[in-house]
Order: sequence, then structure tokens, then C-alpha cells
Amino acid sequence: MAVSRLLTDSTTRARLGPELLAELRANLWAVDCQTCGRGFGRWERPALTVQATADTADASLHHRGCRSPQWLESPTSDRRVFTDFPHATWRAKLVLLTGSTLVFLVNPSYEVAQLRRDSGRWRLATLDRFAAYGMGTDLFDGVIAQPSLSVVVDEDRMSVHITDKGAVVHSWHVSPLSPGIREAVDAKEWLTVGLTTSLDLHRRMPRNPMAKLIKARRMRLGAARTVYTQQAQLLSETDFGKTRLKLLGVSCEVIWRQLGIKVDDDLLIAALACSAGNSEMITRLRDRDKLVSALLVIMLYAAASRTASEQPAHGGGVHVMAADAAGVAQWFDIATATAELTGQTVIRLAAEPTVEQRRTEYLADIVVGTPEQFRAAYAFYRDDDGDWGLHETRGNLAMTVLEVQHRVGELIRRYPRVAVI
Repeated sequence: MAVSRLLTDSTTRARLGPELLAELRANLWAVDCQTCGRGFGRWERPALTVQATADTADASLHHRGCRSPQWLESPTSDRRVFTDFPHATWRAKLVLLTGSTLVFLVNPSYEVAQLRRDSGRWRLATLDRFAAYGMGTDLFDGVIAQPSLSVVVDEDRMSVHITDKGAVVHSWHVSPLSPGIREAVDAKEWLTVGLTTSLDLHRRMPRNPMAKLIKARRMRLGAARTVYTQQAQLLSETDFGKTRLKLLGVSCEVIWRQLGIKVDDDLLIAALACSAGNSEMITRLRDRDKLVSALLVIMLYAAASRTASEQPAHGGGVHVMAADAAGVAQWFDIATATAELTGQTVIRLAAEPTVEQRRTEYLADIVVGTPEQFRAAYAFYRDDDGDWGLHETRGNLAMTVLEVQHRVGELIRRYPRVAVI
């Protein structure tokens, strides 16, 4: 709970002043004692201990029986009384705001606050250290992807990592992920990360707490690109629920009408298993059988490529990665033949695309190319100054043949679903 009353000594009161003490009461939360690690009682008044070195200080909460309220001053050369706070609490929460705006909120420090002295006056500075990773206090900072920030989606967990020189220096996670939250994440290329010490994320919050906090400069914002673990990328029979079998049945009929190929039980069972996250059977198929069985899965996921108004959906579409130009032509031809009846759009990536071609390529329901072409296309959308926000999100499913999986590189981690056949 928020610290409405603090036990402080006269030195601390004199050096920090009533305004900063009031700010500390609003940004410190009595969860666990920073000496013994046990929780605070509901009506207990925590003792505030400040340890200062030169122009920086840490203010922390303790049971009055563990540590009396005091101001500890250490010369720069001396070892501080505490070097860290192993019992410090953090909490994180995913908040779905108006529409589909998803924010990963973090309170990184409940019982400990950092202070800094500027021009002789102490101020709250807990969030200052995150400026070094590109996180700012302006609303627009929340839509600028920072290289040091990343969102990692696992099977039933989502984490935010902050890295420095290749090492993770801060990490927070939320679990479990509801189907609605996972769907919202999959439709985004990046998420806004908001850090604040002014909210207890364990409790129910106001409908949209961010506006006031941003205005008061009590939140640090940054955007983090989303990547997925292999376990999180497994196809799931819950992706389409009860309509999965119906859609696959319709695809079998389309293949028969357009290609004159009757999908037998072995091909259908392999496709069913693949759409449920098991690609073993489909990888054992060869030549036309593999193409047909995989096409069932491609058509299934391509069915969710558009909105109700038939516009390309954020996070929709299927990307098929073939080994070479001959493989691309093979996949393109078979997908194009069935698209004549389904109305799904199919395109193959150009070898040397123009900007106009880039405008349409990723908006197709099914896109076919080599791994290198997909890497070049995504790099263009990511790095070009144009508005490619929709294009960056496209590609819900990546289907790649086993022998070229290594050529996809880190790009494969951006897809919510991956099938390796």
C-alpha cells in the first residue's frame, strides 16, 4: 500500500524538505522491509533510511525494529552501508487502453527511491537512469522503438528486457497472457513500455492513468520491438477455434476444383497436425504431397489476413519462404491457382523491387520469396522514412522449408507463428 505516513529523523526532514518527503510518500510503497525482507503490516509506519554519497542517495523503507529512521552520509571513497537492495519489489502489468493500444507498465522500484542533488537541492530521480536507454518523458517517446528495449513473448509469458552492451540489465515480465492480449500483441510490431513509481500495479488502476503521469513527467516511455520464442511461435488449434476444421474442409474442396487433386487422409492429417503445432508428419511428405498439405495450412492462416471490410489487417498474412527461384515459382503457382476461387491475393517478392512494388508486396494475403528477399523487404519497411507501419506488422505466419531455416536469421523471431516444413 502507499506510504501515507513515514518515520523520519530530523536530519532527513531538514535535508529533503516537506515537498520531497511528500513526493516520496507518493512514490514509495510499503511491501517488504529492505533489511529483513518480510512484509509490512497494513497500518505499519515504515522507517525511512537515506544513504547518501556525494550528490546521489537511496531512500529505502524498513521495519522500525530492523532499522531506525536515519540519514547516513558516506564519503565517496568509503564503502556504503548497503550496496544493493535484494528485497526490493517490482511489478508489471499489461494495460489495454482505448482501441487496441497495449502498454507494458512497470513499477521498477516499490520500496527504494533514488535521489539526486542538483544545485544544492535534493530531488526524486528513480527513473533518471532509464534515460540512458532512450526512454523519455514525452508522449512521442512511447512510439519510438529503442534498440536497447525488447519485448519477448514466450508460451504464456511476456517479458521486457533492457540491454546494455549485449547484456540484460533490467528485466520484467507478466504472466499469464490472455487470448485477447496475445491477439493484440500479435497485431503489433512493437509495444509501448511505460515506467513509473507512482502506481501500485498490484491494484486496480484508473481507466487511463497515463495521461496525468505523462503530463506531470512521472513516467518514462519507450517502444520495444516484439520477438517470439520458438515455443510461442508454435501453431495452435485454438488459433481458429471451432472454425479450423470447417476452413480446412473448404480448402480441400478448393484444391480439388482448381488443381484436380483429391486431398487424401494422410495429407489432411498432416495439415491438421501442423496447424496444431506438430510439423513432423508434413516434413516427411515429399514433392507435390508436401505442397498440397502445406497449402491447406497456408490457406487457413491467409483466411485471417483481412479485416471485416476486406482491408489488410495489422498482423495478418502468410509469408512462404522457399530455397530458390524455382521453389518460389512452385509455391507461387500452386497458391495462385487456388486464389482464383478463394479471392485470396498472392504475390511473389521482386528481385529488385521499386518503392511502388514495396507498397503492395506485404499487403497480399500470401507472400512468397526467399529468406533473403524477406529480410530485405522487412529492413526496407523498418528503416525507410515513409509510413510503413501497417507493412511492418504484416506476416502472422511464416512457413519455411527446413533446409533454409538457418538463412532466415533473426527475422524469424518477429513472426507470431512459424511452421518449419
